[in-house]
Amino acid sequence: MRSGTLRFPYRLLIVFLLVCASINGALAQTPQPHLPQASPIASPEAIPVATPEATPEVSLGIQAADMDLATNPGDDFYQFANGGWLARTELPADDPAYGVFNEINDQVTVQIATVVDGLEADGETDTGKVRTVYDQMIDVDARNANGIEPIRPILDSVLAIDSIESGLAYQQRSYASDNMFGLFIPYGQAAPEDATTTVTWLLGPFLSLPSTSYYLDDSEEGQAVRDAWVDTTTQLLIQLGYTEADAANAAEAAMAFETELASVVTPEEVLFSDPNAQNNPRTIEELSELLPAFDWNAFVTENGLTGVETVNVADIAYLEALDGILANADPMIMQYLYASELVWGFSSLLTTDIEEIAFGFQGPILSGTTEQQPIEERALGLVKSIYPDALGQAYVDEAFSPEAKAEVETLVDNLIAAFRIRIEESAWMSEETKVEALEKLDLMSVKVGYPDVWKTYENVAVGDSLFESAFNGFHHQTLENLGKIGEPVDRDEWLIGAYVVNAYYNPSLNEIVFPAGILQAPFFDVDADLATNYGGIGAVIGHEITHGFDLGGSQYDGLGNLVSWWTEEDYAAFTALNDQVIAHYSGVEVAPGVMANGEISVTENVADMGGVQVAYDALLIALDTDGQEETPWFLTQQQRFFISWATNWRSLITPQYLERILSSDPHAPGAARGVEPSRQMDQFYDAFGIGPGEPEYLAPEDRIVIW
Repeated sequence: MRSGTLRFPYRLLIVFLLVCASINGALAQTPQPHLPQASPIASPEAIPVATPEATPEVSLGIQAADMDLATNPGDDFYQFANGGWLARTELPADDPAYGVFNEINDQVTVQIATVVDGLEADGETDTGKVRTVYDQMIDVDARNANGIEPIRPILDSVLAIDSIESGLAYQQRSYASDNMFGLFIPYGQAAPEDATTTVTWLLGPFLSLPSTSYYLDDSEEGQAVRDAWVDTTTQLLIQLGYTEADAANAAEAAMAFETELASVVTPEEVLFSDPNAQNNPRTIEELSELLPAFDWNAFVTENGLTGVETVNVADIAYLEALDGILANADPMIMQYLYASELVWGFSSLLTTDIEEIAFGFQGPILSGTTEQQPIEERALGLVKSIYPDALGQAYVDEAFSPEAKAEVETLVDNLIAAFRIRIEESAWMSEETKVEALEKLDLMSVKVGYPDVWKTYENVAVGDSLFESAFNGFHHQTLENLGKIGEPVDRDEWLIGAYVVNAYYNPSLNEIVFPAGILQAPFFDVDADLATNYGGIGAVIGHEITHGFDLGGSQYDGLGNLVSWWTEEDYAAFTALNDQVIAHYSGVEVAPGVMANGEISVTENVADMGGVQVAYDALLIALDTDGQEETPWFLTQQQRFFISWATNWRSLITPQYLERILSSDPHAPGAARGVEPSRQMDQFYDAFGIGPGEPEYLAPEDRIVIW
């Protein structure tokens, strides 16, 4: 997406939230409803191409100009489906990757910008606050005049840290008072084994680089990235008032310390796929034994967690190693860590010099981008992060009709019905486990479009500077989250804004959520044919349903509790199938000489596979119910389905960003997502006449069926 990043990518916060909310699909293959199959395509030249006279006056989504009809689909299906788009599309200088999500997000950005342009600035109404903060962001003269004074109170607290002991004392209150992370933070989330209650989680560490591989890669390229971070951090610390020598020493010490932390944390692939790895409840007394130098009772008090006696530690291996690491650390390391976090985390809210220094690393080095996003887009990204419901309500009024909501809800019902058949006809699952799986499916809740009740922001004050206004918004969210601890879980809450071009499955609520932002072309078009919509949003819906039954989601029951509902034999069969998925994707080349990361992306790959397969089932049911539709002006329904899925994942990407997502993103690159799920399905080969000897052909015995 093109909205700006406001905080530097702290590793575990992203990991934790992605475990709770993600987008895309899984896999399964069972007998299909009876329907005549499409005739195989003998060659690309045999594909009927539209003529102006034959083109109907409705949107059918797939366009011949987006494809490469000179490529045999059996040779390179991704190129066949997307070659025209890839050839004519340029990667924007301010985007590390660009695809369908970005195209839609650009449309949403224009719509929201129009809304914001029509608002009047004031400090009282929600919409007035949106406009005020937007104006503060683009008023670079005022930001530059303010310098670093807006962060002075936090900076003074950080500069007062002169030992491990004083650093840990600041750690006790840093999150609730200053919205700083440090070594770890408390966070309110449903209890693993009782999803009705919000309990305290302990998240951390918050590493500056996107994944542990950036710290542990001993190649020249890996060292160059770390050196660039040290050089950039040195420049940023000088902006805070450090001398050049002190800034260089602090940056080098921070990198060395974070590298040591990276060597002891639980690997990303485990945190993404195994929720039990994050389920580590510890009493305050037990925490005091693990880190005796830290006053855990004061931590509870300072963060308003009165009555909390047990905390769930998301990464227990890290916490068990932390005391020993701190015992041998530079006495000033806590100051260096917090100073680095402060200037990196809020760089986009301070002077243009600071913002440009930070971008010099985040852009060219980390993402491969050469330009910042326009300041107007960055301002929209900021107000969306602070006032999501104020803008979400305005967006829905402008862009999402009740008719579209109703049609998507029908699609969801059809996908759930098709998934039910998948479970019932599973060849590897026992009847005992099927009963539990069907109960979970029946209890799955669905949210489409927007929340029933919108949040308001009367308690979020506009400040005298951009930083103060943004800090007030972030701090309000922090205190709101901490205030939930000990309270019943709000099952009506949305985790993202209605305008967001994404979707998610939340295992602790057993819910699938589809904001209005993603419910538009090419994912969904009320005027498109069935195949286009089922291959687009239908497969995304199927993806989110399947997340309830991937390696992570399958550990939760229908009420969202972390509890096993499997027989031992069935779970062994399930994990063996997932191992096959890991092995398959690890052998997929996503760029010359670059392979997909099958381990870190297994849950998303399983969700992609399941999403495509169950969406195809639902399409056949819909066609069988409505009667076989005539072949559209371009391709057959079955062919259009698989092409529609492939177009979801057309994208351009910088080499730097590809490296980043392979090490830290649970989603495989678009070149793999657009093709590999289809290659697991017999119907894909039937639709395009792909046979042995062609590069895209996968032998029947190698095709993986889970759901």
